[in-house]
Amino acid sequence: MPRIKGQRLMKYFDQALVFTAGVAFDTVQFFNKYGPNPPFTPKWSDRPLLKSWQKTKPPLGWPRQTDSLCPGCVKEAREKILSGDQDWKSLLSEKLGEIKASIIERDGQVWMVKDCPIHGHYEDMMAVDSRFLAWIEKNFPGRDIRAHNDEKLHNHGSSSIKHGRGSVLTVDLTNRCNMMCDPCFMDANQVGFVHELSWEDVKEILDNALKIKPRRQMSVQFSGGEPTMSPYFIDAIRYARKLGYNSVQAATNGIEFAKSKEFCRRACEAGLRYA
Repeated sequence: MPRIKGQRLMKYFDQALVFTAGVAFDTVQFFNKYGPNPPFTPKWSDRPLLKSWQKTKPPLGWPRQTDSLCPGCVKEAREKILSGDQDWKSLLSEKLGEIKASIIERDGQVWMVKDCPIHGHYEDMMAVDSRFLAWIEKNFPGRDIRAHNDEKLHNHGSSSIKHGRGSVLTVDLTNRCNMMCDPCFMDANQVGFVHELSWEDVKEILDNALKIKPRRQMSVQFSGGEPTMSPYFIDAIRYARKLGYNSVQAATNGIEFAKSKEFCRRACEAGLRYA
């Protein structure tokens, strides 16, 4: 019994501590608006980082309306482009498959509901616990620096990223694999064809990623399929490090590393840091 009471006291103490820290942080941020330190411009950006109070947020909570896609329209558009019946550039100028959707709460869950005039009604569950999703949205820190100076490279029509940056650039070197696992999200070895990047493809992807402003990818993850089956795996690691990426990772099943200490040594010397 004393142990249970002690646990309850610790729980209340923890909640009080979190609440106090939150109030203190909000107070400091409030006064920072009136006497802020000069904004900081990191090496990877040509513009200063935004202060927390300068960041904006999209509409959050529910009910709310958002842009979405009709699964049926997307499949039809993809088939037309692949067959040559429609120019792929229409993706840049038209909002193919885009429809409006409503995000609502229903029985403690969060759902996205939408209607396509052609394919009908769709519903997708976004969260099994509306309170948890509300907590996640409450902690959204706000939008990052707006993308700039990369219009030619980063022109994806209405799907172009306008804010934010990732930390890892994932490059799928090949869809080949030395295993055949049923839940493979790439369906490696089971799609009936091989898609593998050439050396020129690898260099172009790594070079282009550095042109996006502000710089987004700080590290590189080579994936696949099984990336170690690519003939350019070691060369890709070495080239990524040469370009200045902070770290190079591999999403691998580890078979090639287990088979050969020499392969491990070569990968390490080229600059691989995580597997």
